[in-house]
Amino acid sequence: MTHAELLKKATELPESPGVYTMYDASGDVIYVGKAIKLNNRVSSYFRNIPHEPKVERMIEHVDHFSVILCANELDALITECSLIKLHNPFYNIKLKDGHGYPFICVSTVDGCPRVKSEYTRPSGARCFGPYAYLQNVSLIIGLLNSAYRLPSCNYKPRSKPCLEYDMGRCNGFCAGKADPEEMRHAYESICAVLEGKTDAIEEELTREMEAAAERLDFEEAALLRDRRKALGMISKKQRPVLSQNRHADYFGYRDGGDKCSIFLLRLRNGYVVGERSDLFDEPFTPDLLRQYLERFYTEDTLPPGKIYLPQEYEWTPLLNQWLKGKITVPVYEQDVRLRTLADRNAGERMLQYEGKTARIQRQLNAFAEFSGVRKVDLIEVYDVSQTAGSDVVCGSISVSEGIPDRKRYKKYRIRQVLGRGDTDYMKEAVQRRIARYKEGDAGFTPLPDLILCDGALAQIHAVEQVLREEGVSLPVLGLKKDSRHRTKSLVFPDGTEKPLAPVPEVFSFCGRLQEEVHRVAISYHKNLRQKAMQQSQLEAIPGVGRAKAKALFLHFKSIDKIRKATPEDLTAVKGISLPLAEGIAKWFEEN
Repeated sequence: MTHAELLKKATELPESPGVYTMYDASGDVIYVGKAIKLNNRVSSYFRNIPHEPKVERMIEHVDHFSVILCANELDALITECSLIKLHNPFYNIKLKDGHGYPFICVSTVDGCPRVKSEYTRPSGARCFGPYAYLQNVSLIIGLLNSAYRLPSCNYKPRSKPCLEYDMGRCNGFCAGKADPEEMRHAYESICAVLEGKTDAIEEELTREMEAAAERLDFEEAALLRDRRKALGMISKKQRPVLSQNRHADYFGYRDGGDKCSIFLLRLRNGYVVGERSDLFDEPFTPDLLRQYLERFYTEDTLPPGKIYLPQEYEWTPLLNQWLKGKITVPVYEQDVRLRTLADRNAGERMLQYEGKTARIQRQLNAFAEFSGVRKVDLIEVYDVSQTAGSDVVCGSISVSEGIPDRKRYKKYRIRQVLGRGDTDYMKEAVQRRIARYKEGDAGFTPLPDLILCDGALAQIHAVEQVLREEGVSLPVLGLKKDSRHRTKSLVFPDGTEKPLAPVPEVFSFCGRLQEEVHRVAISYHKNLRQKAMQQSQLEAIPGVGRAKAKALFLHFKSIDKIRKATPEDLTAVKGISLPLAEGIAKWFEEN
């Protein structure tokens, strides 16, 4: 069908909740979505309005669509999740199962526990993770096999136990020597350990070990001792992070403009039992996070007690109906800390993915997190320099991906009007910068992602006023100094100040920016003052006024070159006659 035909069909759909399925010309499902009002949502794809690049590409391949009417939005959500799992459409969000991080999967073979690492969740197995580090998975599996004396062979039945059984390192399952009740208990214990319940298991092992020692069964006591030691090593690898038995998932993200990262930190009974990162070649949006959660918890086999997100979204109530109220925003300090830690990990994974792990790039990443400005690839910093209202200048530096771009530095000589102050001077500089951008000047293109003012709230509001008047939307923050002229805090438009000292990476980054823009501004100011002093020196020569002095400077560039010039050279300047040129040369000889 053409887009016009698809639009006509979509506008005829009912205004009711439901699920829509997009197909390509071959009849393959390429996208599944849900809507509160089917006709509004589906028809929006085929109207002549801007869409995100990913959506535009999907629309180009749509040949036809079908819909399923649902009783309410919750039913539509459940139906959507089921169809996505069934068809795995190309344009729906993809998780990394199959080529991401490994799981530890526990199953049974004729009653005997078997522990393996898998990149997908096999049916009939309990899966834990995913784990970020394969070496940890291998170590944990080895410790569990050793602690519970699980077979290391391929489980084929045999008439006589192997050497592992004789050495006490296997329970002899293959030869029918294993106790079924013991195997069932081992299966439950292994699952409990991987859920993070190592404290309770270790306490139970300690009691059993002491009881075995009292009845003089030292061989059993030694076995239990070794098992407890192995579980202690596993608990260290799983990293307890809370004293409370928190059973929760913490989600964080980092938006990189044209790409983003979503990170999950999984805690069970206070232990980190898994972590996961997914990268997407599109900007972060609340809708992307919604799709991620829907896809993830459709397939999840280890559901948490709580799911912590950065904030409430309009779709949170709907997903809470589906997930039985588990989604929330952290309130307690320890939950806030872990949720923030997920953000930091998302940023770190983004840096690793982009290969931006140098010191300056990490500083930029820390600054983005500290400031709350997600995209800081291009930053401009402004500073005013003057002496008692004379020779006023504003310097501007440009920082591209954390590195100063000196080719884009700017110096503005400010009009000196009685009664104006630093805020007016900075305002004028930004106005001129935006005007040059609108004129299409390549040296002023593109606009930055963020403007930093060397100053506090007054400077921020002055720059914000300019941007509003020019119809430009950019975040503006301020850098404030202490009494010793050192960078002290980051100032926000609402007046909030965040001290920089507690975050060394951000403190170093902001201090470097402030020092550099101050250097640029003050060096330009000093240069102008020096020229002004030299020009006033020329005005002391008989017959040379302000206009002629300025013309001489424009021609020769410095007073030393004027001093060395011959009368004939001086007459090349407009307004300088030969008699006056000879008078200038004589004045320099005498002075």
